[in-house]
Amino acid sequence: MKAGIIAAGLGERLKVAGVPKPLVPVAGRPLVHWTAASLRYAGADSITVLLNSKGGAVRASLEAAFPTIEWRFLEWDSPSSWESFRRVCLELSREADRFVVSTVDVLARPEDVARFTHRALEEGHDAALAVTPFVDDEKPLWVDVADGRVSAIGDDCRSRDRVTCGLYGVSAEMAGTLEGRSHERLRDFWMSMARERKRIAAIDIDKTIDLDRPEDVGAAEEFLRAKV
Repeated sequence: MKAGIIAAGLGERLKVAGVPKPLVPVAGRPLVHWTAASLRYAGADSITVLLNSKGGAVRASLEAAFPTIEWRFLEWDSPSSWESFRRVCLELSREADRFVVSTVDVLARPEDVARFTHRALEEGHDAALAVTPFVDDEKPLWVDVADGRVSAIGDDCRSRDRVTCGLYGVSAEMAGTLEGRSHERLRDFWMSMARERKRIAAIDIDKTIDLDRPEDVGAAEEFLRAKV
């Protein structure tokens, strides 16, 4: 199974003593290691990681910590979350019919990532979003769900009882349409997909932690302790 990690952002708010965001320690382990370990637990044996031009230390850290994973690294100072997502999806779609992409700053239980991955890779939908009733984001992207599928996203939502949480399943067919699209933000892309009535599976996860600020590290470590 092939997966991707988006880790090209500058992460200015989460920097700790000059450490890049993916390497910020969480419970004694770099943040990106938690993301990679969850994807490996879900069955990923090949992971493509998008890093910015200052990501050399992140690459070395991942290769040393997970020698059995086939790593592929892309280097790009991406202008936006949308462009990062598109770059990773286009790369993965060259070799996989379906794949999973995670942002580096989402912390979820490995069991939940595995369950999401299993369902996201199933046939019958164009894409999949992990959604959660636990809101831990300064600017949450709301999702309405009907019969297990996304019915509305963002400004079009009415019930607003779930939000996205940085885990995406994508088909190669959908990835093939990304080249001709232009959006300012990743959320704009997903809103357009919902408006176009694309078949987007909504897969529930009880709780995830979004790490954007130094104070989020404490919440993440408490979350990790609670799952043991």
